[in-house]
Amino acid sequence: MSQKKISLLVLPSIENIENIVREIPVELTKAYYSSIEFIFKNNKVSILHNERDIKSFSHVWLSSYWSSRDLAVAVKNYLDFHGVYTTYVENSSSKLTDLMSFVLEGLICPDSYYIENSKLLSNIKRIEDTCGYPMIMKDSKGCGGENAEYISSREELVESINKRKVDIKYIFQRFIPNNYDWGILVANNEVVSGERSSPKKGEFRNNSKVGATEDFVTVEEIPQNVKDIAINASKALGLDWSRSDIVIDKNTGLPYLLEVNRFPGITVDSTEVSGATLFLRSFIEKEDNLLSLNYQLEELDKPFVKREIVAIDVGALDFTAL
Repeated sequence: MSQKKISLLVLPSIENIENIVREIPVELTKAYYSSIEFIFKNNKVSILHNERDIKSFSHVWLSSYWSSRDLAVAVKNYLDFHGVYTTYVENSSSKLTDLMSFVLEGLICPDSYYIENSKLLSNIKRIEDTCGYPMIMKDSKGCGGENAEYISSREELVESINKRKVDIKYIFQRFIPNNYDWGILVANNEVVSGERSSPKKGEFRNNSKVGATEDFVTVEEIPQNVKDIAINASKALGLDWSRSDIVIDKNTGLPYLLEVNRFPGITVDSTEVSGATLFLRSFIEKEDNLLSLNYQLEELDKPFVKREIVAIDVGALDFTAL
C-alpha cells in the first residue's frame, strides 16, 4: 500500500467506518450529503464539506442511495475533473431498471409488474395474473423495506392502491414464501461476507431495521449458487461494491434475487467489517497501481537518448601500479 499520506473522505459515511479503517493508515473524514455545499459562482464551481473543498482529499469512498443518486453523480463528475480517485457511481437507476438488467442477464427474480400510477386500478387483473397472492407492493426507489406492503387479496390490493402516495412509483412483486434470505456482500466481483436474515414473527420483511435476526456465516458456508447470483448481479449493474438480497423459497429451495443495495449497512463485529476493509484496501491499492502504470507509460513515452559508447584500448592501460 502507498506510503504517502492518504486523506479519505467517506460520503456518505459507512456504518462502523472506524472499525473498517482501523488497520489502514488514513486520515478519515466522515460526511453526509446533507452537509455538502455546491457553490456555482463566477462560472466556477466548488463543493465544500465543513468549509473544506472536497477536491483536496486524496481518495473519496463515494456511495449513493436512490434519493441521493443525482448528488453522487454531481460529486463524482467534480472529483473526476480534478483528478481525485473515487469509487464508481451510477448515473441513474431504480428497482425497475435493476430488474430489467437482472432479467436480461438471465438472473431469476420474482414475477413483477409495473404501470403508471393512474392506470393501476384499471389493470388489477393484470397485476393479479402476473404476481398472484400474496404479493408485495413496494416503492421503486425505497430502501430498508420502507413503503412496502404485504397484500393477500383483491380487497387489500384495491385498498393499498387507493391509499398510495401519489409521488411514489410502485412495483408489484410475487411474494416468495421463506424462512430467511441471504445478504451477500460483493467487493470487486468477489464475495467477502454473507448472512442469513430471518424475519421476526408476524413480519414479512427480512430486514434488521424491522427486527430481523442476522446470522453471519463464513464465505465457504454460503451455497455456491447463491454466491454466483450475487456476483452476477453486481456485474450486471457494473458495481464494485454492493450487497445482494437473495430469498430462498422454503417450498422449492430455489433462490430468487430480490434487489441489490449500493449502500449496505455494516454490522459491527461481523464479516461485513472485514469485507469492507478488504474493499477499501483494494480501492487505495488500485489507485497506487494506476499511478505506477501511468509513470511507466510516461517513461516509455520519453524520447530515446542515444548514448555514445567509448572504446577503451585495454592494452594501453598501465596496471603496474595496482
